[in-house]
Amino acid sequence: MYRIPKEEEVRQAIFKAFRRHNSFSSLNKLREAIIEELKKMNEEYTISMRRARILTARAGFVKVEVKKKHGRKKIDRCPVCDGKLREIRNLSLLGKETVIGYKCELCKYKSKINEVPIRYTFYLTK
Repeated sequence: MYRIPKEEEVRQAIFKAFRRHNSFSSLNKLREAIIEELKKMNEEYTISMRRARILTARAGFVKVEVKKKHGRKKIDRCPVCDGKLREIRNLSLLGKETVIGYKCELCKYKSKINEVPIRYTFYLTK
């Protein structure tokens, strides 16, 4: 059996994991460190990769770097923090506005059209 921790407990676990390791080169390593800290609070706690990524990106004391590749998938929400994406527009030579990329309003993630993340790197900022 497992239990889902509250958001505040997850944030504490994230902070403790970053104080111990300072940075993580992948999302999987980050999740394992968060689960290790959560298990100290309650043995039944666990967290999904998606929730770990979103809460870490929104924590405020973590910088997220994203390595991207060209893909065919159109993104509607931010692939880092699940926030709202704003279109980056530019004028073409013919004077028409075209979308050249996207920027997240919460975590400042930027991408060109059809770019998808393949690796996340997390750093403690404060």
